[in-house]
Amino acid sequence: MRRTILLAVLTLLSTGMVYAGAQSEQGAGASVVVNPPGTMPIVDELITIDVMTLYGAVESDGNYQGAEFTAWYEDLTNVRMNFVDIVESQSWSERLNLVLASGDLPDTIMNQHAFSSGQTVFQNGIFGNFIPVDDLIEDWMPGLAATLEEYPQYAAQLVMPDGKRYSFPSLEATCYHCMMSYKMWIYEPWLEALGIDRPETTDEFYEMLVAFRDDDPNGTGRADTIPLVGAASGAWNAGPLMPFILNSFIYTDPASFLKRTGNDVQFVANTTEWREGVRYVARLYREGLLLPDSFTQDATQLRSAVENPGPALVGAVPAGWYGVFSINSWEGSGRFADFHMLSPLQGPTGLRQTTFMPPAVQHHTVITRDARHPEVIARLNDWFYESLENREIGQNFAFAGVDYRWLTADERASGELVSTDFSIADFVLLREQTYGEDRSWAGWRRLAPRFAPGGGNAMPPEWRTDPTKQGWRNAQGTREYYEPFKADHSLPPGLIVADDLQDELTDLRQLLIGAAGAPGLVQQFYAEFVTGSRDINNDAQWRAYVNELNRAGVDRYVEIIRGTLAAAGR
Repeated sequence: MRRTILLAVLTLLSTGMVYAGAQSEQGAGASVVVNPPGTMPIVDELITIDVMTLYGAVESDGNYQGAEFTAWYEDLTNVRMNFVDIVESQSWSERLNLVLASGDLPDTIMNQHAFSSGQTVFQNGIFGNFIPVDDLIEDWMPGLAATLEEYPQYAAQLVMPDGKRYSFPSLEATCYHCMMSYKMWIYEPWLEALGIDRPETTDEFYEMLVAFRDDDPNGTGRADTIPLVGAASGAWNAGPLMPFILNSFIYTDPASFLKRTGNDVQFVANTTEWREGVRYVARLYREGLLLPDSFTQDATQLRSAVENPGPALVGAVPAGWYGVFSINSWEGSGRFADFHMLSPLQGPTGLRQTTFMPPAVQHHTVITRDARHPEVIARLNDWFYESLENREIGQNFAFAGVDYRWLTADERASGELVSTDFSIADFVLLREQTYGEDRSWAGWRRLAPRFAPGGGNAMPPEWRTDPTKQGWRNAQGTREYYEPFKADHSLPPGLIVADDLQDELTDLRQLLIGAAGAPGLVQQFYAEFVTGSRDINNDAQWRAYVNELNRAGVDRYVEIIRGTLAAAGR
């Protein structure tokens, strides 16, 4: 949010917060006696906390108020969670900015996806929208305090440049396949029908797409196939700017378009190698191998093409996992089972790599300056950090002995039951839901804080033969096809720039990279070069693009990131 907006709230900082023993008084809220950590209920007399959050339609119906866990947790804590604003994830950024600028804030804002950038948390912290939580963690949150002490590498990501913490964390380090998520999925029945091996190089990938276009792999006798297709919105890593392909030419992370080597960084989207990658994608588009709709359609339209009730139409899709573009159950076409990962391609210079994103702490929950009972909110959150049992109750409303069982000592010693990060698991599910299909969750799913540095639920052996078990398919496929080619050039997780550089960096990122669904210069020119409204082979038009980046401040963008790395010693 722009500083000019946030300055308007500075005058409200005089409201202040008073902590005296187990007493709390803030704003218009009456004094409340809060029971000591580790005891329930949190308060003896029922109070209400106003919550703003979001949900992803692919994994939740957003009915947190009606979730079974909500009522259960109210009975346990004597605190009523009043969800005053539940926003679908596609509209989250716009809605959050409006609320922060309005001056009318809920008590707390929580969700793992709420603050994808620690920069947002820091900026709202130093300008008073969010309060520091260091004292709350020390005084009221022994569960989180012990967790942060055990995992200092993650604890460090919460600390802002001013030395304070403004959020409670969530961590999902068990999502191994998420760390290498710029994948390509191939419809293998077409390879079999045409007698084609999986491509290993960009040239072979091109030849495969030509065969998908010309050689009637679906047997209809018509030119009705779609060799390669993506989606412009709503589909995880299915965008028409495909790092899977571009990484064969130069390291590509569309979150920054930077490549880190040690303490130095390079902007990649103005290089000769980048141009070669864009030239390759433009050829795919020009020859009808990349569907033009990839630049305009959403996830629903992409899924409709893949799930076509007649013959299969789609041969290849970029996506984080196959449930992005297909129905992950036998209730649909069943094609989800026949899409398989393709290894990164070797480019013309021999480069073969995939973007690797190490586990990063999510800034899950913040307490706003209008919060009436900050220590109550702290205790509400700390319960989830106290034990794995609590985490599972909150996430899935799952209970030991009913929904899962603990691994025995012999099972742990055998090493056969592992989690999705291939570490030794803690428990085995006795029942489960199909991700992306059953969205009426009894628990809070990602709304509940989750700190999972490893382990968790096991992948039972039977998952290996059941294609609906995306946990095994995603993890095993990533280990086999992507792990050997991971390139660790990403920026360190939790990197935050100094206060006096925040606005400048925000402006530069918006111009160069884009923000809140609005593409920046790189993606704008990429789309124009690929679709042919600009000619990637025309040197003058390429120079015009590079000059536009220079005028927008690309050198200053790199300078700020490079200086921040040096200042952080990273």
